[in-house]
Amino acid sequence: MINRRNITGNDRSTLFEPDEQWKEALSRRQVYIRTFGCAYNFGDSHLLESVLKELGSTIVTDPGKAEIVVINTCIVIGFTERKMIREITSYHDQEVYVTGCLPLAIPAHLQDMPHVKAIHPDSIHRAADTVQHVHEGPVAVVQTGPGCAGSCRYCITRCARGTIRSRPAEKIHADIVGCAKGGAVEIRLAGQDLSAYGHDTGDRTLATLIKAIPPLPKDARIRLGMMNPATLKPIAREVAQAMNNGPFFRFLHLPVQSGSDRVLEMMGRGYRVADILDIIEIFKAEIQDITIATDIITGFPGETEKDHEQTMNLVRRLSPGMVNVTRYSWRPGTGMDRKNELPDRIRKDRSRAVIREAYDMFQKANEEKIGSVMSVIPVEKIRPGSVMARSDLYEGVIIREDYPPGIPFFVRITDCTSHYLIGERISE
Repeated sequence: MINRRNITGNDRSTLFEPDEQWKEALSRRQVYIRTFGCAYNFGDSHLLESVLKELGSTIVTDPGKAEIVVINTCIVIGFTERKMIREITSYHDQEVYVTGCLPLAIPAHLQDMPHVKAIHPDSIHRAADTVQHVHEGPVAVVQTGPGCAGSCRYCITRCARGTIRSRPAEKIHADIVGCAKGGAVEIRLAGQDLSAYGHDTGDRTLATLIKAIPPLPKDARIRLGMMNPATLKPIAREVAQAMNNGPFFRFLHLPVQSGSDRVLEMMGRGYRVADILDIIEIFKAEIQDITIATDIITGFPGETEKDHEQTMNLVRRLSPGMVNVTRYSWRPGTGMDRKNELPDRIRKDRSRAVIREAYDMFQKANEEKIGSVMSVIPVEKIRPGSVMARSDLYEGVIIREDYPPGIPFFVRITDCTSHYLIGERISE
């Protein structure tokens, strides 16, 4: 029996259910799985579904019909952490299991929740290795391995997931091929830092991994996940060339976080603004058109107005197609004290300024595409009579008709918002 009242800080030794214990408890049951956070978390949940189906369980979509609720958690910022606690405690009348980053990084949260048990993500992977994972559907996640090679001073995910542990290339390739055979046309290659793949083994890199991907059906595309500029820079040209010659969306997720070298150093990011610009130049030289997605953190402790303006200037210079903006949120275990935190008002104002700038750029760029013709693949049904499709540049195109996922066709762009394009199907 687990004594959760003895769990303090990051003591994980008595928190997680043994492999066979949680498998037995969840077997032949009605299970509802709720997933939060990154693509990697969704990959873990998909594996868990395969394990539970093999154990005779039924995955339900209504928590009210579930005997057991599994919550795959994210705690990337304080707001999300509080949301996870509310979610967990809302199922007070049901048996609840949690997995993901919350029990890994802040297990003390579970000490006063006797109805809650925890499953280690590694335990899910061990169980998944013993069953056949059959993917079905137009979108899939393939994981390259947990952890990262960084030491960023705002990131609690590295505290939860640890240092990088790269999966064997042959297993990743087999998963990609299996997903494509199961109907996936958008395969998301996911890791905490994708370009750190192979740093722990020294015998392979992301570039060698993606160069060797076996042939896929002609309509299947791979979307590469987030890559830290510090680990991408040494292999940038090889990765860009492999993307240009393989079945990849022309899409690069490069989180710059700040346009100030001073702030990047305080963050512990391991690169400078010049490195970001070099990487972008390499990719644009190797790939004719490419969508750049990035992440920005505003209000990092010690950030000045000058630093903020440098970030604004970098966003304008990069003119990215997607930007995720987050206000700095202190996270335990990252090595940051709280004495130099900026007032929330400043963090919020700077966040709004970056968002306004980015959305204005998105709107203008999308308006310029009205009237153009592009090939797209439907990947997701938004609602009855409406589907989301993706272009080769991973642009989101809403089509207001029902079309089956996975079958490409041409559209003419008729309208847009700052977030997506709107298209109508045309004959070839």
